[in-house]
This record gives sequence, C-alpha cells and structure tokens, in this order.
Amino acid sequence: MVEAAFWIGRHPVAVFCLLMGATALLAALGWHAVREVPAAPTRERRRRRTRVAWLCAGLSLALFGALAWGLYRDGAQVAFDDALAGSLAQHAWPAWLRLWALLTVAGDRNLLIVLGACVLAVLLLRRRWADALVWVAGTAGAGVLNIVLKAAFARARPQHGHGYAHAEGWSFPSGHATGAMAFYVMLAYLLVRRAPPGWQGAMVTGTAMLVAAVGYSRIVLQVHYFSDVVAAFAVTFAWLVLCMAARAWACRRAAQG
Repeated sequence: MVEAAFWIGRHPVAVFCLLMGATALLAALGWHAVREVPAAPTRERRRRRTRVAWLCAGLSLALFGALAWGLYRDGAQVAFDDALAGSLAQHAWPAWLRLWALLTVAGDRNLLIVLGACVLAVLLLRRRWADALVWVAGTAGAGVLNIVLKAAFARARPQHGHGYAHAEGWSFPSGHATGAMAFYVMLAYLLVRRAPPGWQGAMVTGTAMLVAAVGYSRIVLQVHYFSDVVAAFAVTFAWLVLCMAARAWACRRAAQG
C-alpha cells in the first residue's frame, strides 16, 4: 500500500482524471438504479429506491467503521496516509496547487453557510416546509455530526508548508468533504425532482464529480489525510440517506391522513 501511495503522490493529475471518470461512472450507475421508471408501478419503484439507498447507506457506515478502526489501530491505513501526504509534499507543482486551492473553496464552511441560508430562505418563501426541514437536517445536521466526530477522534492534520491552503482544528473526518457532500447532494436532491428528465442524470453526475473534486483537493493540498476525506464522505452519505428516508416516510404518512 505504501508503494501505491508513493505512485499516487507522483501522479496527482492522472489520478484526478481517473477519479473523475470513476465518479461519473458510479454516479450514472447509481442514478440508473434509483431513477423513476414510468412503466413500473409506484410501489415497486419506491421499494427499489429504498433497497438501493439503504444498501448504500449500510455499506457507507461499514466503510466509516473500518476507517475509524484502522485509525485506532494505527496500522497499514495510517502508514498509507502518511506515505501519500509525504509523497504529495515532495512532488507538489505550484501551478496545480493554485488550481486545487481555488477548487477547495467550493467546500469552504463560511461560503456554504451563506449559500445554505439563501437556499433555506427560498424554500421558506415558497412555503416548501418539508423541503426546508430536510435541508436544515441534512446540511446543519451533517455539520454538527462532523464537529462531534472530529472531537471524538482528535486526529492531528498532516504537515503542510506550501502556503496555498491553511486549516486548523482536528483532521478526521474532513469538514470540507462533509460540507461539500451535504450541501451539493442535498441541493441536487431538491432540484432533480423538479428538473426535466433529460437533465436529471447530468445533474446527479455533475454533483458527484464536484463533491469528489473538493475532497481530492483537500488531500492534494495536504490539509487532510486520504482516510479523513473518505470517512467524511461515508458517514455524511449515510446521514443524508437517513434524512431523505425520514422525509419520504413523513410525506407518505401525511398523504395517508
């Protein structure tokens, strides 16, 4: 694993391109699995989406648990993280660091708080109460969860002195990765259902690629370890699935009277 970390550190641009391609493919497959199928009965569509969503959430929680255990054991996972951070520091290109420093702003907490407040205001003005509630639960709830987990694990950040990014506080799991996934996935969740069918798949794929790019930027900028970002994605995804499932359940109960 250490050799793989050194290779990734020497080829960050090639790995980024591979990551974007893999993310687009997985997002497209995931959307195909849960999208609306007009020919199928409503109950069958709902059951299929529910099964896929809970399966992915369960796998995400299992992944987070494995990463947390690996951090506790201080074994191969930590060695991979350290090797990757060190290799990236040795082979960092200033031009690419500037680019990723711009990209990582998309996950900045202050920016997302302002944008999130704007989205909430629009939802409230349009009297979309259920959407407003799930928006707050998904975004703010993910932020609180991240703060709690950071304090619980208290992992120090990797050393970085390039000057293109600055971060304070604990490292595991990544706050930028959590914020990006919570904000952009919840925004896509609210918009996709109202978008034309031809746009829906592209919106899902574009959202997934943006979130993955923000997470990758945190690793390349050496302000987070690899496992910090993956763990943030895993636990945040599970939380968002829970929020969306709660909203769907509440809406069904309301429709049934």
